Amino acid sequence: MFEDLTKIKTRRFTSNSSVNRKIAKFPKRQMLRHGVIKTLKLGFTVVLVNPRGTSNSLTHRQVMRENGLDRHIASAYMIAYRGLKKLKKQQPSITPTV
Repeated sequence: MFEDLTKIKTRRFTSNSSVNRKIAKFPKRQMLRHGVIKTLKLGFTVVLVNPRGTSNSLTHRQVMRENGLDRHIASAYMIAYRGLKKLKKQQPSITPTV
């Protein structure tokens, strides 16, 4: 599962222009491309997940509290969960016919 990092460039993070410039210059697409290529070479399925709400939401706080996770692990957990849901929707269930 990967965060869809292509959406990050369209948002403003802070009012500090130097921080925004550093975030904008970070090679997000290149990093994502390398990760996707490596994943495909290893034979895994690539799923891009929208990261919105995975680090600051009511569900995020609930996951942290219920599972005893820190902020970053809870975010990774939520991204993985969204990716698994997305995979489940894409794969049609195959039932044997008699």
